Parts: sequence; C-alpha cells; structure tokens
Amino acid sequence: MTASSHLSNVWFSVTPLQVSHGQGCWVTTTTGEEYLDFAAGIAVNSTGHAHPAVAAAIGAQAQRFIHAQVNVFKHDLLEPLAGKLAELSPGAIDTFFFANSGAEITEAAVKLAKQATKRPHTVVFSGSFHGRTHMAMAMTTSKTGYRAGHAPLPAGVFVAPYPDPMAADQDAEVAKALYGFDHLLKSMTAPEETACVILEPVLGEGGYVPAPAAFIHGLVERCRQHGILFIADEVQSGFGRTGKMFAVEHYGIEPDIICMAKG
Repeated sequence: MTASSHLSNVWFSVTPLQVSHGQGCWVTTTTGEEYLDFAAGIAVNSTGHAHPAVAAAIGAQAQRFIHAQVNVFKHDLLEPLAGKLAELSPGAIDTFFFANSGAEITEAAVKLAKQATKRPHTVVFSGSFHGRTHMAMAMTTSKTGYRAGHAPLPAGVFVAPYPDPMAADQDAEVAKALYGFDHLLKSMTAPEETACVILEPVLGEGGYVPAPAAFIHGLVERCRQHGILFIADEVQSGFGRTGKMFAVEHYGIEPDIICMAKG
C-alpha cells in the first residue's frame, strides 16, 4: 500500500511483493520476478495457482450461474457436492451447510450446537484459532492482537488448557490438561449449560501442534458422558493436509460436527 492507498491498513502483508499471477506453486510479480509460494493462499490452493482443471470449472460455472441464492432456488450442483462431502467425511456426518469462510463455519457450528442442545456455553482451548468475526474472535486465543480493541466480545466462551507439546512427561501433561477441563466444568460452566467443545485437532496459529491422542479421547469421552457436542475445527487441518482426509481420522473418533474449508 502507498500513502494514497484506498485499502484498509488492517491488511498486513509479510512481504512487499506485488504479484500479478501464479502457476502451480509459483507466483510472478508485476515486475516479472518469480517466487516459490509456500503460503498457497493461506492453505486454500490445494492444487496450486491456476490449475487448468480448476480454472476451466470456474469458467464453465460462470457461464451458467455466478451467484444462485439458495433461499430463492436450489442450485443443481449443491446436492451432488453435499453427497460427495458425505462420502469423504468421518463417521455418520451426512448433512452440510455452506458458507463463505472458515470463520463463518465455526460460528455456524456453535450456533447449531446451541440450537440442538438448548445450552448457552462453548468451551475452547488455549492457543486456538477459530476466525476473526466477532464470535470467532471470542473463541480465538492464539494471540491477543485479534481481540484487541473489539471488547466486549460475546459472552459464554470458556477457555480450557491445551497440553504443552514440549513437556517432558506427556502422560502427566495430558492428565493435567484433562483435569483442567474437568475443573472448568465444575467451576465455570456446568455440563448442563455447555453446548459444545470446539477443538482444532492440530492447533493452527497456536503453533501447529497435533493434539495428543489421549487428550482427544479423554475429551470425547467426557463430551459423550455429559451430552456435550464435540466440534472438530478442520478448517486448517482438513482435506489431506495431515496424511488423511481429516485429522480426526488419525484418532479414530467421530465428531458430532466438523468444520471444513480451504481446499
């Protein structure tokens, strides 16, 4: 951005590069220099930049509909897409809601959990990132910068500890984190008031830390015991980025709700 820019200054860029186009894993600047792109659209471009098949599909769709509002009429490709996602999704997940971004989806997941359980509260974990809309900011604890200047944030969000991946005794660390979760349910949000737990199976901005298996299994067991819905936020970890289609598949668990995007 220049001094005369009309762009909001909240759009921070880690490089000063001005790019004009990309191909595969490369981007080209307006002055013709090529750079290897390790960001991939913040993990959105799973097939790289300007993949011919993706570009062709976008072009073909633009010839049919650019925007078909689903509460006016149903787009003919929505049902096949939902069916394909049902084939890919873990467990019995077979019903889908589409939105524009990961933050919208995490908010929608919490709204669904509250509606289904008739309970008001949500539990998140230290170091988590769930988006930058208002409710998602309340659920995000990866850095204070996202939340600064936006108080008061929505109420009813409680933060439980996440195991320290650097702890020497991982069994003890998991036990401590689960104790912290249990204590939260006893001291701050009673189980009968807790609609859901939302967890990134691999912490994203919190350090790219996979959750210990014993920790996830312990959380799921407690959720089942108390009728709390378990939401897996796979916005950053889904669609093959961990070696399986979704990270929860490494743990052999079935979330009640799964959030997916970027791919």
